Amino acid sequence: MKRKYFFVVLFLILAMFLVGCSGGGIVSPATDEAKVKSVIQDYWFALSNRQYELAKTYCILNGKYYLAVEEYQDIPYVGSLTWTFEPYFNYVEITGNNAKANINLTSTVTVCFGDICSDESETIYNWSMHLTKIGGAWKLI
Repeated sequence: MKRKYFFVVLFLILAMFLVGCSGGGIVSPATDEAKVKSVIQDYWFALSNRQYELAKTYCILNGKYYLAVEEYQDIPYVGSLTWTFEPYFNYVEITGNNAKANINLTSTVTVCFGDICSDESETIYNWSMHLTKIGGAWKLI
């Protein structure tokens, strides 16, 4: 009888151990909406950090946003100036291999002279960004 309880307890401990190994839940693949949002966030983050070649990887070659990156590259670098972009999503619409994201984009410019800094922010409301899916990856048009 003790042996039967031993195996029951051992089985329950093993079952709890295996359930604990799942990492806390079911991992589901990213949805197209999540992927679209990620591309847009990563694009603006790369621009904010002057990672121009990285920003171009989120765009189709010679598309509107690709060419915009090249324009940002032409702005002279001033060490005391930072320019950051932060998108806020209103909605994302996906139709087949095309997507439209409507965002509010906050642009902040900070200029520092020694220890004194000043910043100015502006938000562009209801900006539409268009993407297309190429080879399974979403790209800004």
